[in-house]
Amino acid sequence: MSFVGHIRDLAAARRELETRRLLVVGGAPDADRSAFLDAVAREVADEAGLPVYRFRVADAGDRSGEAGRTPGEAADAVVEACRGVFVVHPCVVVVDGVPAGAADAVPTGTADGSLLAGLISAFAESESFLLVGSTDAREGASALPSEGCADGWALLTRAAVHCDRGDPRAAGPLLRRAVEAHQVAGDRRGEAWAVFLYGRMCRLRGRAEDARRLLHIARERFRAVGERPGEAWACGELARLATRSGAPDPDALAEARRLHERAGDRRGAAWAHLWWTVARADEPGFPWREEFTNVQGRFHEVSDRLGTAWTLHHHALTLARTDGTDGVGGTGGTGGTGGTGERRREADRLFEGALALFEEADCPHGRAWTMLEYALRSPAHRFLNGEWAAEIRHVFHGIGDEAGEAWVDLAEAGPSPDGEPPYELACRYPTALLDTLGWTEAGEPLIPRAARDTQPEPRPGFPRPGDRDRPDDSRAHVRLTLLDDVPVPDVPARIALQVVPGPGHPWSTAPLPPLTARATSLGHAEIDPAHGVPADGAEFRFTPHRPGSHRLRFTVEDPATGTVLQQVEAEIDVVPSDPGPHRPTAPAPRPPARRA
Repeated sequence: MSFVGHIRDLAAARRELETRRLLVVGGAPDADRSAFLDAVAREVADEAGLPVYRFRVADAGDRSGEAGRTPGEAADAVVEACRGVFVVHPCVVVVDGVPAGAADAVPTGTADGSLLAGLISAFAESESFLLVGSTDAREGASALPSEGCADGWALLTRAAVHCDRGDPRAAGPLLRRAVEAHQVAGDRRGEAWAVFLYGRMCRLRGRAEDARRLLHIARERFRAVGERPGEAWACGELARLATRSGAPDPDALAEARRLHERAGDRRGAAWAHLWWTVARADEPGFPWREEFTNVQGRFHEVSDRLGTAWTLHHHALTLARTDGTDGVGGTGGTGGTGGTGERRREADRLFEGALALFEEADCPHGRAWTMLEYALRSPAHRFLNGEWAAEIRHVFHGIGDEAGEAWVDLAEAGPSPDGEPPYELACRYPTALLDTLGWTEAGEPLIPRAARDTQPEPRPGFPRPGDRDRPDDSRAHVRLTLLDDVPVPDVPARIALQVVPGPGHPWSTAPLPPLTARATSLGHAEIDPAHGVPADGAEFRFTPHRPGSHRLRFTVEDPATGTVLQQVEAEIDVVPSDPGPHRPTAPAPRPPARRA
């Protein structure tokens, strides 16, 4: 996305819009700018056959009965109106009259960015075209540079915002561009933060091993460049990986908190304090009331609404699940039936406060989990809305969180007669975590806290319910092994492919037939050779040409009959090359044949 300072070149603006789907125009009188926006919109809309929607920021405050609306409220109205348009169908959206200072800030948090940041957030997953007209843009200024001169730090900020919102899908493309921008600039510190965010994104998506490897690399790179806050964040994310198995590591989280404090990072220390408190909240006698209150105060000091919202969420969850203990080693004055009612009302207030903050911070992930827990812990609240499950499921669906939808399904269906978790949960979460799932006497699930830390995808090859009637040992499987650790751009990495028959398969007692394994790269990478023979030990050389996530497809065929026996896909994360002390500050451009 880039500013077009003057409005002389309609063709260039049209090309920019079609390439980036997002254009910010300024540096001209209102009438000229508006006419230019209309001309670009008409050209693109006519060719693509799309409708055009137009908004003026000033009009959002002048509707009947809404005079006196503040600029911030008017901006929010524009973003919400645009969000509704984008969701319905592809179109061309023109937002004009963006006031001074509202279009030149890159978002710095989930909800504290500019009007432009809100529009970017609404537009993130849309197929629509967006044109923004700024009333005060200076010629040559830019909010986010175009593809040729991308601002790696701005891209990292946007990726972090998507992760904070609970939508890691949108972060991947931004991180790929950010890594390349930092490499071109020779910015080792920026590369370290990019690797860290890759690791964080993998943790959010439930890819624990990839996350662990990337976070270890990021931690070492932070140490190499003396980035102490980054080292603390990497340690904290590594500690949070333990929660996925249902066994949190409070000691590692406490160490991350100390590292943040030594680095002078108050916000990082507040987050580490929160996750340490969450990790210990269910321990008998732990003073969770005092700790949650202290954490909330820390987040208030650094004006972190998202951190405050998650603190209120977990405080309410702990309060709703207690049996009357006050978290300081004894029974307080809230015991008995009356005390139970008071605790429930206090939990309701905390859930409501968390929900309001998640909505302000535009964090649908936290909003969906708070709505779910509030509904489960407060039957009166749930029964007021007969569509409660559908509403929560809709919020999870909006960010592609199928795991969250599966928890809603479980809450609606209740415990299974055989005590086994549903397939949609079993194929996504480790057995150790699902073993910590509990049920109240009323049949409400006590969902493990760690379930809301990730949005795991189904594990490849996990047997579907219909497959369980077939013995696994009677089938053959394809096994892929990465023989070289930490793939980096433009360096071949070896991948071994084996066909492994189960003990009941005919090939287990006979030589493997001369099958053919065909390899295909689905991204910016080469794979050689194109074919291999598993019986002879098929080995492929995978050469990626840019950092990021790369998908490979392997097809095993029987050449005698031309039958495809199995097709598998693998996803490999490629990290930036380690620059090393000899790396020049201005690297030479890559050869054209290898340009990503």
